[in-house]
Amino acid sequence: MFKIKRKILAYMISIVMLTGITGCSSRDVEEAAEYFRETVQDVLETREESSSEDTEEIPEKEISQEESAYYYGYSTLGAEEQKVYRQLAAGIESFQEKIPVDAVSQEQLEKVMRVLMADHPEYFWTDGTSSYTYQELPGGGVQNMEVQPEYQVSSQEAQSLKSQIEATADQWIQGAPQGDTYERIKYVYETLIDRAEYQENSPENQNIRSVFLEGKTVCMGYSKAAQYLLNRMGIFCTLVTGTVTGEKPASHAWNLVRIGEQYYYMDVTWGNPGYLNPVENDAYISYSYLCCNWDTLAPTHVPDDTIPLPSCEDDSYNYYRNKGRWYDTFDWDQIYQVIQNDLAQRAEMTELRFAGEESYEPATEALVEGSLIQEAVQNSTAVVPGQTFSWQTYYGGSDYLIIIVWQ
Repeated sequence: MFKIKRKILAYMISIVMLTGITGCSSRDVEEAAEYFRETVQDVLETREESSSEDTEEIPEKEISQEESAYYYGYSTLGAEEQKVYRQLAAGIESFQEKIPVDAVSQEQLEKVMRVLMADHPEYFWTDGTSSYTYQELPGGGVQNMEVQPEYQVSSQEAQSLKSQIEATADQWIQGAPQGDTYERIKYVYETLIDRAEYQENSPENQNIRSVFLEGKTVCMGYSKAAQYLLNRMGIFCTLVTGTVTGEKPASHAWNLVRIGEQYYYMDVTWGNPGYLNPVENDAYISYSYLCCNWDTLAPTHVPDDTIPLPSCEDDSYNYYRNKGRWYDTFDWDQIYQVIQNDLAQRAEMTELRFAGEESYEPATEALVEGSLIQEAVQNSTAVVPGQTFSWQTYYGGSDYLIIIVWQ
């Protein structure tokens, strides 16, 4: 998801390649080698003389303790990597073409860049794609490392876009309920599904511009926008990247949120009817992936190793359990009565979440292929004789959910 292009500046390798390309004679090679040895010696002596004078520190982004509470990836890094993280952040925020950083290994640099981009959805002007250079000295030492990010817009354009994004985000946040953390997370989940259409070919869909300015996005846009909104609301939320299984495994992004001391997963994309049912993109919202535990995601989601993830076992905020619409087994009479009650209350839809395949399969047979719904409607006192009454049934997802939308 986050790419780093490597360009290595190594004195000895460069000289060898250049002489080989130009097709020098043996005498030319000897003269070039002697010149190279003298040049390297001069550079080393110059650096030794100036090292005590050159004490200028590489600029770093200041990260307060309050801010670091929202930078989950940053908290998982070691002290050396955190320093490089702060140096990269300072450079990216000021649109530096070449960002000097402390010399670290290739693996460390790539890791820090991935973590930095995962922590900062507001960096919409870059996706972390970068090249870097360094000087390799005889003996294997490395110094003068610089990272060269690719910026998608200019600093001036970014400031204009940033103001527009913040204005839209703040407007959405104003509609959020106060107090209860779960209800505020649920509000963001619903708002993103309602305000941003799932569209695979949407422009800028790997960053928050696609959500707040275009209203069309994919999984990465949803996840970064959720993180951006919740962090601005003072609620912990971070980005999780990985893949989803199936006939065609694909890269995917979702979120990790925290309520109290417990962590939960949230996948806005998989809750979106536009993703689940493109033809009926306004049919319903699936709440299976709102503040769910790992057991819900484990059959389909595989996180990568960008950040170590905490345990997510608590099921306290399972939407369907708390609503009384979770069924460990299928009982024909029970579901018949649930439908009758919903019809009597003029419900817009009936939501039924089953625990697994053993209960879901017979439920599907009765509700989709069988006559359970028809019988419940025909015998309902809420349906006036002669009245045209119809419904649409949605099923087949990996979350064992059946939705009946009444029309």
